[in-house]
Amino acid sequence: MHNKYVSGFKVATASAALLALAACGDSGEKPADTDAAEAAAEAVETPAVDVAQQGEGTWGDLVYGDPDAPVTIIEYASLTCPHCATFARVHMPKIKKDYIDTGKAKLIYRNFIMNRVDIAASAAARCGNDETTKKLMEVYFARQSDWARSANPLDELASLARRAGISRTQFDRCVSNDAMLKHLMQMTMGAQKDYNINSTPSFVVNEELVEYRTIDELMEKIAEAVADGS
Repeated sequence: MHNKYVSGFKVATASAALLALAACGDSGEKPADTDAAEAAAEAVETPAVDVAQQGEGTWGDLVYGDPDAPVTIIEYASLTCPHCATFARVHMPKIKKDYIDTGKAKLIYRNFIMNRVDIAASAAARCGNDETTKKLMEVYFARQSDWARSANPLDELASLARRAGISRTQFDRCVSNDAMLKHLMQMTMGAQKDYNINSTPSFVVNEELVEYRTIDELMEKIAEAVADGS
């Protein structure tokens, strides 16, 4: 997992504490910083961000497919997670073709923040409307090996965002929007609280957490859920 600190990137105290708590790796390792855990526990007791009043950006779940589809797949992913990038590039197109486009299932994407680069990328991706956010998420995953390993990930992310119509001024405003940063961390804490998520990517199919070891296991679980609902 790439953990390079983004120079000059600042988050509020509550978001920083939550970030420390959420910084577990793809291997499912738990953070050992008890002070950060205690600070995060206090932070999540603060009122949740009212996404309906935040204006600019895309807030909440990203829904792919018919919102009324009978099967719900929830994906928790990190933009700096290589396995998540592989899923987005290689496996998501098949799930989209077989289940989402056919109306059999919908996929709900939720951010699971792993590090400071991840939260910057996630906030940047949510700068625009729903369509722009989905497009930029796809680009960020596709180009992950380029920007995540660069000397200045923030500049690379901004360059990619500019191609999606997001100016550098707008980009800088988005990645420093404390309400969005807090929202992303609350989403991460919600994953840990609701489903005991501690690694990425993680999937929940019709409220059942899937042990995602191979794509075949996930596809089998989705197929079972679709068959049960038909």
